[in-house]
Amino acid sequence: MMNSNIGDWDAYVKQCFDNLSPGGYLELNECDIAPCLDDGTLRADSAILKSVQLLQEASEIFGRLFKLMKELKSVLIKAGFADVAMRQYKWPTNDWPLDPRFKVIGSWSNDNISSGWEAICMANLTRAHGWTREEVIVFVAQCRKEFSDRRIHAYLSMRVIHQSNPGNVSSSPLIPV
Repeated sequence: MMNSNIGDWDAYVKQCFDNLSPGGYLELNECDIAPCLDDGTLRADSAILKSVQLLQEASEIFGRLFKLMKELKSVLIKAGFADVAMRQYKWPTNDWPLDPRFKVIGSWSNDNISSGWEAICMANLTRAHGWTREEVIVFVAQCRKEFSDRRIHAYLSMRVIHQSNPGNVSSSPLIPV
């Protein structure tokens, strides 16, 4: 997830465009930091939502805001990309879904969250909010417990955005060197 690691998406996307050969292809896979719910099973006072709020505050302090991924399509078009397409997927935060396919995706997603949430939170909470390492570890354990709770039907909104650099693509066959 590169989301808040990129301080200026307009400049980043323009640089990608400028460095792609005509006809070149770029694909971005990003998810929004805040989990979504369709059924209200995540309480407003949950550790997950508190962690998201703290991460967003830290991103403001560092000048590296979390961008809503649905806004990226217009950034890509502005940079000059053609045929911009965006697909949205729901990645459950654990294996709560009944559908076997989503159950597997949820299991993988939970593995990723369980192993990565501490890394996402550690620098942000210690540097921006003055927490100790131990406080972050305890807090992330609460988040992991909630992310793994099958009664909480949360999912991450994953977006796959792909597009091409318009231009004249050479019609001559490639000659092996």
